[in-house]
Amino acid sequence: MTPLIMRFCLVLYCVAFTTVHPITGAHAQGSAPSSNWTRLPGTAVDISINSDGQAYAVAPDGTPWRWDAIEQRWRKMSGNFVRISAAEGNRPWAISADGVVYRYNGLWWENKDTDVADVAADTLGNVFIAKVSGEIKKWYPLRSEWRPIDGNAYRIALDRTGNPWAVARDGGIRSYDGKTWTTMPGRALDIAIAGNGTVVIVDAEGQIRTWNATQRSWRIVAGISGATATAATPDGGPWAVVAGGAIMATTLLVAPEKIKTEEGRAPEIRAPDAVAPVDSAPAAIAPDVTAPPLPPAAAVAPPAAQAAPSTAPVAVATGATASPVTPTTDAGAQGTSRTVAPSTGDDAGLDPTTVTTTDDITFTNTRENATALAVGRDGSVFALNAAGSVFRWSNSRKRFEDFPGTLVRLAVDANGDPWGISTLGRVFRHTGKLWKQIPGATGSDIAIGGDGSVVIADASGSLSKLNDAMTRFDRIPGQGILVAVDPDGTPWTIRSDNLVQRCEQSPCEVLSQKAKSISIGPDGSVYIVSANQFLMRLGADGKTFEVVQTPGHSPESVAVGPNGFPWVVTTDTVVLASKFFERDEQNDRLVAASTVGDTTGSGDTAAVVDVTSPSAFTFSKNITFETFTADLNTIDEIAVGQDDGFYLYGTPLNQGANQFQKFNTKTKKLEQVSLSFNQDVEKFDVATDGSIWTNGNSSNSIYKLSSTGTIQRTYSVTSGNIQNISIGPDGTVHVVISGKLYHLKPGTNAFAKFSNDDVRKVAIGRAGDLWIADNNNIVQQYTGTRFENRPLGQSVTVEDIGAGTDGSVYVTVFENSAYALKKWNATNGSFDKVNNVTANMVDVLSDGRPWITNTSSGTDVKRAKD
Repeated sequence: MTPLIMRFCLVLYCVAFTTVHPITGAHAQGSAPSSNWTRLPGTAVDISINSDGQAYAVAPDGTPWRWDAIEQRWRKMSGNFVRISAAEGNRPWAISADGVVYRYNGLWWENKDTDVADVAADTLGNVFIAKVSGEIKKWYPLRSEWRPIDGNAYRIALDRTGNPWAVARDGGIRSYDGKTWTTMPGRALDIAIAGNGTVVIVDAEGQIRTWNATQRSWRIVAGISGATATAATPDGGPWAVVAGGAIMATTLLVAPEKIKTEEGRAPEIRAPDAVAPVDSAPAAIAPDVTAPPLPPAAAVAPPAAQAAPSTAPVAVATGATASPVTPTTDAGAQGTSRTVAPSTGDDAGLDPTTVTTTDDITFTNTRENATALAVGRDGSVFALNAAGSVFRWSNSRKRFEDFPGTLVRLAVDANGDPWGISTLGRVFRHTGKLWKQIPGATGSDIAIGGDGSVVIADASGSLSKLNDAMTRFDRIPGQGILVAVDPDGTPWTIRSDNLVQRCEQSPCEVLSQKAKSISIGPDGSVYIVSANQFLMRLGADGKTFEVVQTPGHSPESVAVGPNGFPWVVTTDTVVLASKFFERDEQNDRLVAASTVGDTTGSGDTAAVVDVTSPSAFTFSKNITFETFTADLNTIDEIAVGQDDGFYLYGTPLNQGANQFQKFNTKTKKLEQVSLSFNQDVEKFDVATDGSIWTNGNSSNSIYKLSSTGTIQRTYSVTSGNIQNISIGPDGTVHVVISGKLYHLKPGTNAFAKFSNDDVRKVAIGRAGDLWIADNNNIVQQYTGTRFENRPLGQSVTVEDIGAGTDGSVYVTVFENSAYALKKWNATNGSFDKVNNVTANMVDVLSDGRPWITNTSSGTDVKRAKD
């Protein structure tokens, strides 16, 4: 067999394992590297290839290009860069000429950091950057932050384990094993690592070399000189950019469609027609060769990871434990077949998750907190916190663990993948690898039935169901604000007046029960949290609900899992579990870490609304306010902190030093807080931990102070007029400087410009919902790609703006020669005026109650009553 035929056999064998397949003069490990180079179309200043064979290049004019392995040509992308790194799932990272590193999210490039010299990423989700200073940092997507590691680099690449190799500015080469750096011989200008582990460098003389680990030396790949950048294909074949920008390759990347045949025979493989300045690889013509079949994957038994109830106190109802729901034998009982599953598992073909438990329902306090829950048919439990962050329950670790995404509504499908709705009403699903937006779909709530039906409800109460192609939602009969779906695909809803409905037909059947939360398990068990805070389960008659005790806790919401076991979020956000569902968790962290995409999306937006609750603050156009005296001569600033405290700053009546005051919820008085910080605190906000963020008297610094005024950290910012500071629920600090918006994300060390839009005031609501007043005081909402006027198509001029983590947004306006308070009505797309009050400053508590003051008429402050 000739060497070329042998090489082609190797290519056919690789078809079973890679996404894009190299056609190469392949060499056995340890043999001399090939010197057959082929010139590819185009010119470049940088190139990169990942272990899946996805290749990218940056042209001399800064344009990024992606290699089309099917058509054997480059495809243009947006942006302008000087460096690029292939990553996971066609989501490259790149660096602009001014040192800003970006990540492509599938639609646009997201700014991730500044002052960056190089970036390296892999298909496992690992990303490292080399800063201009030489500092090395690793990206942590779950926290959306960079964390420094020991070491120094100017160029960087990642090996098969995700650890970096670094080239310093002096050309020194080092490798990192996760703990220590090892110095390697030689000097380099650039470095790349192939999917098979081959390390390739451009040496100081512009030659391409590969690392020989056995001899601990760099071996020249002959055939070119004057190289300035390099990359490596999955099988270790070097690519290079040479003087003049020509792109040279020892291995050609060809998609499976280019080499497969109907019978599994090898077609004729020819190198591209591009003319190379050196010898091109000869055509490889193979006889009848069939790739060997893949062996079957080994079965992996799921671990029996279940948290024992004894690990946390078990709340057992004394004398009032709800009896288990059992199926009725009355065939005429309305709704029974839809709401109560069989109580035994005698049917060998029966899904065991659909068998309703006969055990008493008792709860374990997980010692974890959440604001919402969803449970899948496989037992996957997902949660949201107040900031909209997503979490997944781990039985083995007995806690919720970070999962990428920011949502305000949540559901879980039969595969254990989450679905959700963002704060802008956009609908997303997780495919097991990435977040994907359902095009054109918007809603206010979402639920998934045991049969796989996905139903959404919008703010007006209309219901829609996802079509089989998963491309759009189609309207279906029924009405409700909150939705659940039973195992047969029938929606159940809660109306705006809190009444529960079964929407099997139109009009829906109304049950004589009010609720604020509803969930249906794969067994058909229907649970609600009643309007007066009781956990209840649908009885055997399919019409009435019976109480399920939660001793010592008041339920807020419920989610039902396999066999009808519920999980509950209490009014104080504690998570209670009645069952820890056994499932295979071994890939959970990998899925989270390697997830591509986000839950920002684009296109239409919609309101996300809640049903009213007797225990919650309810907006009306005639809000009743309580009035409190500040004993100040003037008020310069008011703020509701992320700790839900109310603060203000102003000058005292005696014209002494300015005062920082906090509202005491017990005494219901504003009390002065003595701060050791000896500068003004005119612009400030307060974080969840009580820390105070302010610029003091500085025009180029932001200070993080303790609650008593001790400086904990100083951040340098662009010098200018610092106009506003606001902190979001996730801890992101936003600062307006000379009309531009900057933000500091949790875990990062520097403020970055958010956009080039003109901004005067900023407010952050539920799940990062971003609102501004621009330099013309026009109120706008961020849609994920741009700021839009609210209402759309109108220009509402505001004095101030405030947002609560419940989704409430208030503004103050000056109209008809007086100040007024208005609340955003997302359903109607308008601002509703509060009739009985005037205000020019506003901020909002987490439950939606506004704090206001009208400084034109005095220094009293007012808070909406419960």
